[in-house]
Amino acid sequence: MKANSSPFLSRRTLVQGSAWAVPLVTASATIPAYASSVECEYGGYEQAFANTSADGTSRTYTVTVDKKTKAFKFSITGGSGGSYQGSAQGGIGGAGATVSGAVNVNEGDVITFIVAGGGGPYGSTASTPGRGWADGGSHVGAYIGTNSQVQRFQEHPGGLMEFYAPTGGGASAVLLNGTVIAIAGGGGAGGGRQTLYTDWREDSLGPRPADFKSLYFTPGTVANGGTGGSGDTNGGSYEEIYHYFPGLGLKMNGGLGGRDGRGGAGGAVGGTVNTRNITSVSYENNAEHSTINQYLAGSMGDDARLTGNGSNGGTGGSGVVGIGMVNTTNSSDEEVNQCSILHGATGGGGYGGGGSGSVTTSGGYITDQSWTRETYGPWTTRTWSPVGASAFSGGGGAGGSYVDSSQVYNSNISSGTTPGSPGRRVNGTAESSLCKLS
Repeated sequence: MKANSSPFLSRRTLVQGSAWAVPLVTASATIPAYASSVECEYGGYEQAFANTSADGTSRTYTVTVDKKTKAFKFSITGGSGGSYQGSAQGGIGGAGATVSGAVNVNEGDVITFIVAGGGGPYGSTASTPGRGWADGGSHVGAYIGTNSQVQRFQEHPGGLMEFYAPTGGGASAVLLNGTVIAIAGGGGAGGGRQTLYTDWREDSLGPRPADFKSLYFTPGTVANGGTGGSGDTNGGSYEEIYHYFPGLGLKMNGGLGGRDGRGGAGGAVGGTVNTRNITSVSYENNAEHSTINQYLAGSMGDDARLTGNGSNGGTGGSGVVGIGMVNTTNSSDEEVNQCSILHGATGGGGYGGGGSGSVTTSGGYITDQSWTRETYGPWTTRTWSPVGASAFSGGGGAGGSYVDSSQVYNSNISSGTTPGSPGRRVNGTAESSLCKLS
């Protein structure tokens, strides 16, 4: 978008000379006596406003316009989404949007730059989201010790793990005299995964039989977070497939990106794939097994307000929590009682927060395998079947971006080019160059 710039250069001024960030014209240039408007033609950016925080917090900088400054140009990027780091590839947080433009100013005007924080990584504790003009989506509290279904599971031995997918990046912004004129949306968080399954333990069971199968998922490519900007801002969707049962697996969907001040929808409900072709895996409750399988839609991002007086909205969708669980009746063996908990990927903040990713979980068992294990001596054995409990998340959507076309000219909203990085945050950026007359 491009709006007419206000004329602030006269022929006389140019003949006298000017002290620009980069010279507009040479002394010999011919200038029309009644030029209607002349725009700043800048070179590189002179001032960078850094955000070196490691915890996702934002940084705010203010510049008061002096008498000689007549315009400034800027470029801002939103914080990138947090990334997955584990046994699979992918799950990279989306890059924050890049927004640039130029604005005419007067003496005494106050320019404010909000430089967003990047989203936090995947891990066993919840990462805070990237903060900014609008924040990335957050996680709710831990389920271990608080959720009634998990508490019942903890009444007997079993494998139990709770993990948190990454969080979305915050939105960067430029304000002129307290009014927002540009917003660069934060990137959506990369997806996440958590799996537990019965494996053959050779230390207690002897050599692994050739026909033994487990509910192990082949590590694939986890969904990436949505990239902020002018392109597709939705979080990624993907499938996880069982290693020993090709074709059978789970489907997860990404959250939608925010746009035009409206929050993006959460990722659509996923589910199982190709279940009709595989009869030896069951997720059903019966006399021997109690299971929990969930197909959860993501959370919608918040709508945004341009005049929120510190309450802008535009927060990314929060992570939904899924439980995959299987209990083997009357068995105290940890290997056949499993529970996986995953807090899903959250959306990026912006002019309309991105939606969070959907979460799909499974608690299942293999129906055509039965093995024995001596537990209390050579005359006492127990039979068991392999089980598995898993939970996966699609990627979070990116936050929306904005430019006030009534004040900003030579503006551009483009897709970000700096995605998240496993194990660390990638914060937003801001840079500017002032246009001064001598």
